[in-house]
Amino acid sequence: MPTIEERVAGLEKMIPDLRDEMRRGFEQLNARFDGGEKRFDAIDKRVEAVAKRFDAVDKRFDAVEQRFDAVDRRFNAVDQRFDRVEGCVERLGDRFDRYFMWIVGIQFTMLMLWVGALLTAVLRGV
Repeated sequence: MPTIEERVAGLEKMIPDLRDEMRRGFEQLNARFDGGEKRFDAIDKRVEAVAKRFDAVDKRFDAVEQRFDAVDRRFNAVDQRFDRVEGCVERLGDRFDRYFMWIVGIQFTMLMLWVGALLTAVLRGV
């Protein structure tokens, strides 16, 4: 069994080796963390690029929505015009109904006058 002095001497010999191993280990860990940071930076850049693309798509959708709103306003304007035209046509229809009744009344009156004149002529001739 080694004595305490021999053990301490062996440990003292191992200390520089342990220091070197620890330094190499820390350097490797730092290198790995640096590689991880680079990867995270690359991922962050990709996420930012995707966010920019989504913003561009969102702007396009807003433009399309504005166009649809403009089309909707145009359709509403056309609908209002059709309503006005329909009102005019209904008024014309009402006028035609009144004029038709006037014409029928005048024709009936003329028929009665002709029948009266013919009846008078027939009765005078008799």
